[in-house]
Amino acid sequence: MRVSDLLLSLPMDFDLNAALNDYRAYICALESCPQPAASAPPLRPLSSGALINTSARRPTAYQDLPPELIERIGDYVPVQEVGNFSAVDRRTYHATQSRRLVYRYWQRANQVESLESINRILEEMDGALKDPAQHVEALEALRQRLKELPWDEQSEAFKRVYMAAQRIPKDGVRIQKAMLCTLDEWLGLQRAEAFDFAHALAEQRGPGQDNVWRELAIALWSLPSSSPAFIERYQVLLARLPSLSVAEQAELIPSLSGLLRRFDRTNPSLSALHALLRDQALRLPPSYQGEAVGTLAVDAKVLPEAERLIRYVQMRDLALSLPDDQWGLALRHLPAGLNMLPPEQRIQELALFERHLARVPEAQRARVAHGLLSSTRDLDKAQSQRVWLQVLSLFNGRGEAALLRLPQKTGPFKSRKNPA
Repeated sequence: MRVSDLLLSLPMDFDLNAALNDYRAYICALESCPQPAASAPPLRPLSSGALINTSARRPTAYQDLPPELIERIGDYVPVQEVGNFSAVDRRTYHATQSRRLVYRYWQRANQVESLESINRILEEMDGALKDPAQHVEALEALRQRLKELPWDEQSEAFKRVYMAAQRIPKDGVRIQKAMLCTLDEWLGLQRAEAFDFAHALAEQRGPGQDNVWRELAIALWSLPSSSPAFIERYQVLLARLPSLSVAEQAELIPSLSGLLRRFDRTNPSLSALHALLRDQALRLPPSYQGEAVGTLAVDAKVLPEAERLIRYVQMRDLALSLPDDQWGLALRHLPAGLNMLPPEQRIQELALFERHLARVPEAQRARVAHGLLSSTRDLDKAQSQRVWLQVLSLFNGRGEAALLRLPQKTGPFKSRKNPA
């Protein structure tokens, strides 16, 4: 059994941090690994620096660990702690050579102030770090530095870092998503150009690969809503919707629905756009409809007055028919639609919510409570009191501690631009 095999077979509750600070924890975990069967080939001898069974003489110390294992542990040490970890002793210093190189690039990335310095780091990493996964920490640091660059360099720097992330499996798309969600923070960025660049790269990803369609919709919030650039790119994403996977559609529809609120209310296409999104939501399996149905119900407020209530009720009734977990996702949003109802109908709607609160899964109750509380600013005193009673009923039997944690769990209300 190789050292890497031993690591993979460690129990799930093995605490790496504890192991780094207490070698006994590591030895106990190692000894709990399954032993090879009698028919298995004999273990391959470890290298000269390998772990030696000295339990008969003394407890095994950190100094007995093989360099291969020290290197593997170093890969899991947070990049900001690599300097401290590599300074433990000379063996650790040499065993973490590649990780220290990652650490140095990360340090430099945290200090960049120009496009030239970004280009230099990216070119050096391409030559020195063979594993694309080794680029992740430095790219994450570069991403956070982009808005500090001179305005006239931000657009080109965005493209360089975004393209570098495109070449990294798995973690690269996470970096790209974060970049798209913060476009409005970069004062010098040509945002329409950045959207087009990211959209072109998204088209290069194959079916089944994680992609950035929802984040592209979020990026549209950074464009002026009255501009042709906003409307054209909204139409591009809307046209993309039918070709996406079910899961991707379920993510993108709520974002496209929220963007309807940025259109001019006199725009004659609003009803047609809302209808297209409703049609796509209705095509989803019920197990994916909750978020889309809830947002479409609330965003019926962008429709002409004669149509608003009809569409809200249509979507709310559909939400009630969904499985409990999808009902919970929809109910997070529905209270925000109370202000489009006549005052006398709000009490009826709150009573309807109340009858179905017990269906909300435990894990979703804090978010549903937050959605209910966010609606109180549009309600009168009696209606607000009823909402508070509903929120408290969600936590019946959970004790005082659960109620005290509610503000921390819900946090500040998330913008529909970037829902949790």
